[in-house]
Amino acid sequence: AVVSLVARGAADNPPPLMVNPCQQAGSSFVKMPFCNASLSVGERVADMISRLTLDDKIKLMDRNGISLPKLGLNAYNWWEEATHGISPPRNSDRTPWETNFAFPITTGMSFNRSLWKATGQQIAREARAFANAGDEYSTFWTPVVNLAREPRWGRNIE
Repeated sequence: AVVSLVARGAADNPPPLMVNPCQQAGSSFVKMPFCNASLSVGERVADMISRLTLDDKIKLMDRNGISLPKLGLNAYNWWEEATHGISPPRNSDRTPWETNFAFPITTGMSFNRSLWKATGQQIAREARAFANAGDEYSTFWTPVVNLAREPRWGRNIE
């Protein structure tokens, strides 16, 4: 089979992994400059960074970012994989299934560009759907892109 569906069977709806403090009606964050859409992106980022301590900034450099209650932000995991589907997903009643595609080494050696594009588009749709449902982060990596004949990449099946 080229495609398989995987259900991990969560029977509840846990709280979302990501939140936007600027869209939480009635929260104190809505009135902060970093939530003011009339300001430039630079001004908003400068305001947000000014609220971080040096310790906060150092801890945010890890792939498992810390939560920042003073900014209304949950912890964030910067390493989610999308090599052959979103991984590892957090399944819930909102997102009980995800597609598990063949490894890139297999699809790559097919030399079927329309298959590559369709696979990538589906992974992107599922990633956005899971993120919108609060069951996934929004940063995905796909480290294996070379074909088996490419000698510079030795760990092809990963």
